[in-house]
Amino acid sequence: MGHAFTFSMFDVLVRFIESTGVRVKYVQNVTDIDDPLFERARRDDIDWRDLAERETQVHIRDMTVLGWRPPDVMPRASDEIKRITAAASRLKASGYAYRTDALYFDISKYRGYGRLSHRTRRSMLRKLRDESLLGTVGPEAKRDLLDFPLWRASAPDEPAWPSKFGEGRPGWHIECSVMAQHYLGPQVDIHGGGRDLVFSHHESERAQSESLTHKAPFARAWVHTGMVRYNGRKMSKSLGNLVKVSQALQRAPAAAVRLYLISHRYRRDWDFEWTGLLRSARFVERMRKFLADDARTSKHGVKPKPGTKLMAEFNAALADDLDTPRAVRALRSAVRQRDAAAVRAMSQILIGSASLT
Repeated sequence: MGHAFTFSMFDVLVRFIESTGVRVKYVQNVTDIDDPLFERARRDDIDWRDLAERETQVHIRDMTVLGWRPPDVMPRASDEIKRITAAASRLKASGYAYRTDALYFDISKYRGYGRLSHRTRRSMLRKLRDESLLGTVGPEAKRDLLDFPLWRASAPDEPAWPSKFGEGRPGWHIECSVMAQHYLGPQVDIHGGGRDLVFSHHESERAQSESLTHKAPFARAWVHTGMVRYNGRKMSKSLGNLVKVSQALQRAPAAAVRLYLISHRYRRDWDFEWTGLLRSARFVERMRKFLADDARTSKHGVKPKPGTKLMAEFNAALADDLDTPRAVRALRSAVRQRDAAAVRAMSQILIGSASLT
């Protein structure tokens, strides 16, 4: 449900922008070269490619049920190796990277590392230490503890590709820089993901992207969603406190699941509660009955326009830093005022194609 929250919010954002007449090119990366993926494949004794494919299909299935507008492109890191090695070579040739036991990005060559996440050096080091990502400094290692790998050797049971830096695999951050630049260009309008990606992932992606292109800012706007908690703790596989989309759908229709997710501010952490989901389900049932009654009684071929004031309130809410809770309140007002045209127009953005039943 944490992932569904993030991608539902981005779906609302894309739909809202496109409702104004602006064409959006939406790219969603698939990170199939990643330490957690390899660790899980190792644990479950499954090929990493099969695991990546299975998890990708689960994501697509869940988001399709929740009514997403599919991304225009869903590139996979494993298909971008040639572009990744070319980008790493350019960074090395231009002095932004050095090679020891791996090819590292040299943060001393990039001014402003830490500004995106508003972290001090001490804070960044502490977070890397907490995540067991700090590493060591030395002649055959990093020059600085904050330097991060662009290319590194693979473990014996991990995939490896040839490169001028030796057989190995890319670092996590360079994958996303390369995919963003290839499919969207040297600068993107909106970039984001979960709040937990701000540091070190997006901080590092920003640094290496601007070093590659010499164009700043890499992203004109960053959108980071909050964390979803369950039983007082952040949902995570390691803690075993996940609530899956499939579990939520056993208790509520897809439209209610989606409406419950977007009833929270995108940038804030919040607690998943089954009672909150059931409240959304009751409202969705009331909305479904209203729309069904309206469809039966409406004159054939007559399509009334939605109320101007209601739609103004709705659009103002989403234009105000994507204030979806306020937009949901406008939808509830439209149902109370029995404005079916407004309900349908708002639902197209908030609920998408998610089923009401």
